[in-house]
Amino acid sequence: MGINFKDIGQNSGGDFTPLPENRYNVKVEKAEVKKASTGTTMISTEFVITDGDFKGRKLWNNFTLTPKAYVYLYNFLKSAGSDMISNEDVDENQVAADMVGLTASAFVEPRTTTNGNPTNVMGKFSTVTEDSALFT
Repeated sequence: MGINFKDIGQNSGGDFTPLPENRYNVKVEKAEVKKASTGTTMISTEFVITDGDFKGRKLWNNFTLTPKAYVYLYNFLKSAGSDMISNEDVDENQVAADMVGLTASAFVEPRTTTNGNPTNVMGKFSTVTEDSALFT
């Protein structure tokens, strides 16, 4: 059986040009615990936009697992309605596993990396509501 590149292209999440600055409803498709190049532990997540003009586009976000950065992960989990936020001493791998399937609304800003490459930065997570995505 041959490789169906047409199907791959149509289902790959599209191009990687930055999205317009706005709020998007997103769902976690993948999440795994990894080490950053700095040695810091993080949860690397892959999101997909669930509706609107950019439905199916992929976004990526890393939640750094340090005491100062835990608040960002907490805010995402709270916005997604996760029960984990009331637990104590939760294993990092369990957090990553439980993130898959969670949905939230994220504010996305186009930026440029230190290498000069365009990227999208996700933040300001909130609960998905009927009118939470501005591009519908």
